[in-house]
Amino acid sequence: MSRTDILMLGVGSGSPGAAAALARALELPIETVVDAVYRAPARLLGGVPAEDAERLVEIITGLGLEAAVKPAGHAPPRAPLLDIAGELIEPSRADEVAAILGGFLGTTPAAALEALLTPPGILLGNVSAATYTALKRALPGDAVSLIAADPTSSRYALFASRLTPLQAGVLRPYLPAGGKLEADGSATVFDLSRETADAIWRRMKAPEAVRIFNQAFLRFTILLNAMPDDAVAGAAALEALAGVPTQDYPRLAAVLPVPVQADVCFTEVPARLAAYVEAGFGATAELSTFAGVALDVMNAPTEALAAAGFGAQPPFRTAVMSRPRARLMRARLEAAGAEVLEAVP
Repeated sequence: MSRTDILMLGVGSGSPGAAAALARALELPIETVVDAVYRAPARLLGGVPAEDAERLVEIITGLGLEAAVKPAGHAPPRAPLLDIAGELIEPSRADEVAAILGGFLGTTPAAALEALLTPPGILLGNVSAATYTALKRALPGDAVSLIAADPTSSRYALFASRLTPLQAGVLRPYLPAGGKLEADGSATVFDLSRETADAIWRRMKAPEAVRIFNQAFLRFTILLNAMPDDAVAGAAALEALAGVPTQDYPRLAAVLPVPVQADVCFTEVPARLAAYVEAGFGATAELSTFAGVALDVMNAPTEALAAAGFGAQPPFRTAVMSRPRARLMRARLEAAGAEVLEAVP
């Protein structure tokens, strides 16, 4: 009897629950099955009699997973792995997105939505392109934006706070030229390789004091702090660079520093800043991914306030929250007839 291999081709419409069920059915370690499913294409079983392999693939595909029978010894090379983050871009579809994402991740819809609303929205790590494609196919593309990054070639940013003198000594050699540790033991270091970031993490041994994120998932706001001497040329340049109507130029010039571009990814920041400087502006980039936002609730129906968990009566200011969470809360309150503004710091 000929022997064959069973290859996992992708997660398909399955879930971690399906992978767990498959592991139990095949009496394989759950880690082995999850690895094959989420890092597909990968060999799940080798040397299986052809007739048995066909029946097993029917069972696997019945769970929503994607698999195929291949000649024995057909082991595909391991696919590059990706980290995946997401952003909710259509708040009105948050519940729909949470249900789909929760099913894919094997969590509750509430936990899935929490992941999306917690910057920088990291959803999955070390999965294959097949898993990324399956997730993108499952989610409504006009409601969620996904970002995939190869962790081996990515650069990383480290955010430290309340470091002890010993921890500060570990970090100090990695500070950029001109960089320094603040008096409260905080520091930010960009453009680290994965190997360097991992080495710092291991030496720090301080998960509560150090956070490391893939820079591909970070976003920045471009702020202007000086305008060109020639206002006419400056207005034209600002319209070309940021789409700001020329008639708005005097108003912006009067309230410096002023944000002109939001959600700029890390790799685009240097070119954007250089373009502003070349046009005669003074410009800086400010990390916005973790910026806190509060909302001013001017008026709202009692039922809407209760649904959002507020006991106070308008007008009032909410606690500071992440920008994605504030955007969703504002959308839900406004849909219920409330008047809500982003609070001015």
